[in-house]
Amino acid sequence: MRMFGQVDTSAFETLNHDQHRVRRAPWNPYFSKQSISRIQPLLIQTAVNKLCDRLADHQEAGKPVIMTNAFACLTTDIISEYAFPDGYDLLSRPEFDEEHYNAWIALSRVSHLMKQFGWLYPLLDSIPEWVTKYTSPDFYVVIRQKKYLLEQAKLIIKQRKKADYNEKTLRPSLLRSLLDSDLLPDSQKQPERIRAEAQVAMGAGTLTTSHGLKHATYFILADKDVHARLMAELKASIPDLDNPPVLRELEQMPYLVAVMYETLRIFYGISHRLSRIFPDRSLQYKSWTIPPGIPMSMTSVLIHDNAAIFPEPYSFKPERWLPLQTTGQHLLKYLVPFGGGSRQCVGMELGKAEILTALASVFRRFGDVIELWETRRDRDVDIAHDLFNPVSSQEGNGVMVMFQKPDETGKFS
Repeated sequence: MRMFGQVDTSAFETLNHDQHRVRRAPWNPYFSKQSISRIQPLLIQTAVNKLCDRLADHQEAGKPVIMTNAFACLTTDIISEYAFPDGYDLLSRPEFDEEHYNAWIALSRVSHLMKQFGWLYPLLDSIPEWVTKYTSPDFYVVIRQKKYLLEQAKLIIKQRKKADYNEKTLRPSLLRSLLDSDLLPDSQKQPERIRAEAQVAMGAGTLTTSHGLKHATYFILADKDVHARLMAELKASIPDLDNPPVLRELEQMPYLVAVMYETLRIFYGISHRLSRIFPDRSLQYKSWTIPPGIPMSMTSVLIHDNAAIFPEPYSFKPERWLPLQTTGQHLLKYLVPFGGGSRQCVGMELGKAEILTALASVFRRFGDVIELWETRRDRDVDIAHDLFNPVSSQEGNGVMVMFQKPDETGKFS
C-alpha cells in the first residue's frame, strides 16, 4: 500500500489474492482466539499492570495524564513484546512516551499524499538520517524504527542458519514464527519482506487499539450512568484487585463487553475506505452489476453512523448491545472496525482482549478517583480528519484525566 510507503511487500498491501493467502497464512495461528487467550494473563495483563503502576505514580504526584499517550505506550509494549525478540518496554519509563505515537500519526498525515505520489516515500527514505532528524523529527522515528526492524529480521535469519539453532528454546515472537513457518515459502522470507510485516504489525497494533481505549475512557467518564453501571459490574466481578480475571471471565461480564462493542462502533477502527476486488465474477447490488476486477470501497463510518441500524449513532449507548445473546448478536454483523472477509484485520482478537483487559483493570483500580481534565468531545475525541486512521482535531491534546488523591484521613476530595 503506497499510503504507508510499501508496495506489495507485506500481506497487508498484497493485491494478488493467491499471494495474499500465502502471506497471511502464518499470521493466523499466531493471532487466533486460542493464542490470544493463552497470552492474555502473561503478556497483556502484565503490561496493563505496569500501566496502572505508572498511573498511580501520576496520581501520587498530582499530575494529569494524556491517556492517548498512556494507552499508546501500552499497545506498543504489547505488540512489540509479542512480535519481536525484544519489546520496547515504554511503560518502564517514568513519563508516558509520545514519540512513537506521534511518529505513526505523522506517517498517517502524509498517507494520502504518498498514495497519489508513490515516489515520495522512497525519496524521503533516501535522505540521510541526520537531515531527517532535524527537518522531520516524527518521520525520523519511523525511519529509525524501519531500520531497527530490518536489523531484527536479519539477526533472526542469521541465527536460523547456525547449526545449533532450535526454535523451541528461543523466546517466541511473530518474526520468528514467520521465518520458522512451513506455511511460508523461503522466497517470502527475505529480510526486507519480514521487516515490512513487522512494520505493519507495529503500526496497526499501536494506533487502532489505543484510539479505542482513549474513546472508551472519555465516554465512560462523560456519562455518569455508564460509569456507575460499569463500576457496579466490575466491583461485583473483580472483588480482589490482586487476582485479575482471565479473558474468558472478562467475556462473561455483559456490560463490559457491551462497552467494548459500543467503543468499537463509535471510534470506527479505520476511517478510510477499504477497497475490495472480485477478480473472477460479477457482483449484483440492487439494479447495478459490478464487473469483475472493479475496485469497490466503503468506510466503516457510513455503517457505524447509520441511524437505521444504530439509533442515535452519535450517542454512546452500551445498552444497545444488550442482551448480548440476542440483540448484540444481531448487531454484530454491522460492526466492522476490523474490516471483513479474508482480509479482515488479523489482530482483531488481540485488540478486543487488550480493550477488555485494560478497561477492567484501569477502572476497577481507579474508577472512583479518575475524572476528565480539560477535555472536550468536539476537540479531543470526535473524528476531524480521515488519515486512514480516524484522528481528532489538531488543536486538541487528546483525552486527559486527573486522579484524586486521598487526604490524611484516607478520604478523597
